[in-house]
Amino acid sequence: MKKLIKNYSLEEVAEYFTSIGEKTYRARQLFSWIYDRNIESFNEMTNFSKELREKLSLEFELSPLTLEEKLVSDIDQTEKFLFRTLDNKYIEAVLIKNDGTEDGRLTVCVSSQIGCAMGCIFCGTAKMGFIRNLEPAEILDQLNQIRRATGLRNNNIVFMGMGEPFMNYENVLKAADIMNYSFGFHISVRKITISTCGVLPQIERFIDEKRMYNLALSLNDTDFTRRAVIMPVEKKYPFSKIASLLQKKFPVSRNRLTIEYVMRKDNISKTDAEKIKKLFKFGRIKLNLIPLNASSLDFIRPTDEEMSNFIKDLEIMNVPVSIRKSMGEDIGGACGQLSGERVKVLA
Repeated sequence: MKKLIKNYSLEEVAEYFTSIGEKTYRARQLFSWIYDRNIESFNEMTNFSKELREKLSLEFELSPLTLEEKLVSDIDQTEKFLFRTLDNKYIEAVLIKNDGTEDGRLTVCVSSQIGCAMGCIFCGTAKMGFIRNLEPAEILDQLNQIRRATGLRNNNIVFMGMGEPFMNYENVLKAADIMNYSFGFHISVRKITISTCGVLPQIERFIDEKRMYNLALSLNDTDFTRRAVIMPVEKKYPFSKIASLLQKKFPVSRNRLTIEYVMRKDNISKTDAEKIKKLFKFGRIKLNLIPLNASSLDFIRPTDEEMSNFIKDLEIMNVPVSIRKSMGEDIGGACGQLSGERVKVLA
């Protein structure tokens, strides 16, 4: 079986070229071809000899994903992509052209696992159960394929697709590092956000390793008994302990911390606003409010007036707030909707 070239870091590719008698600068050239020029075949690398191109083709697989389908929202032009892996599993990724928080931003929401084991009851991916982790190559190729299919070069990445990124920590961080390389995608660390539902040991590892990517934590409720029902991770890693860890360690880092909060009818009271203020007393935090998807049948979506009142309560308490539009709802591409449902049509 061929190896996946996109699993290799720049240093690992340089070592490979050294092992076959080539100069290490070939690694930078290869990365430029793969990630910047977005080639579909090693034969396109015109500054490599024919023999070297043939050797690479025999040893390595360039694209571990096949694009099966692209859907475009009639509402907001969000695009959802369905990919098939080499072992015939399915994952989805989303291109968001403008989420309402920053004009001109092109965001790709990538998946990190096939399915998910975390069991959040509002999430369509959780209903799949956990199948396996994605390799770095499979994470990176989502971006390659989307750029190729759309002709657009995105400038923002969020690890908020299928799966819990911190349960695939090493592969996710390796993929993020490759996205950040100068020879390739060259996406700033400030434009890469890794989201977690609250895997405490990996949050601490992320901080201790001084990772510079943005961190997003899904809170979604201030009543921890209620949170444990909708997000079972609360039972193993209580959010109060995460808040305590952040209070102690996060202020010394340079990362921006975003707290994700899906607004439901039962979690946006004045008391909820007060609890949020008490949980996070340090700086560099932003609360990202997301209206509940209209398609979620398990909960009730608040009225616009109720959400507006909650936002006002938070602003009075001096909590920095941003509102994230729910994009791509009509194509199943919004937060918590990625579930591989289209696979039933294609399988």
